[in-house]
Amino acid sequence: MKKIIMFAATIALTACANSSGVVKIGPDTFTISTSASPGKGGIPAAKRIAYQEAGEECARRGGLEVLALSEKTASPTWTEGMASMELNFRCLRYDDPEFQRQRLQSTPDRIIENRQR
Repeated sequence: MKKIIMFAATIALTACANSSGVVKIGPDTFTISTSASPGKGGIPAAKRIAYQEAGEECARRGGLEVLALSEKTASPTWTEGMASMELNFRCLRYDDPEFQRQRLQSTPDRIIENRQR
């Protein structure tokens, strides 16, 4: 019985990668949520899936490019074995004034305030 449980847990942790699909949240703004088990590559795999599907959506809309607005990742834990990625993006043309070199910066989870004087 113990071997069956270990086998089922191993399959569950190594065989999963999911995507919500691209969801339109504005005129040219979209979001996508993806997840991947550690066996499928974890956070890097979830990011790859998200950006690949975002690129496909923008290409389907006429060869537009992905402009990432924000991305949020979460590592797997003991209770949740999947790494996840949420990407908010826009599809823009090369000549759009908002299309420029991207400087992605994560939003901090915590802000530490030093009150020493």
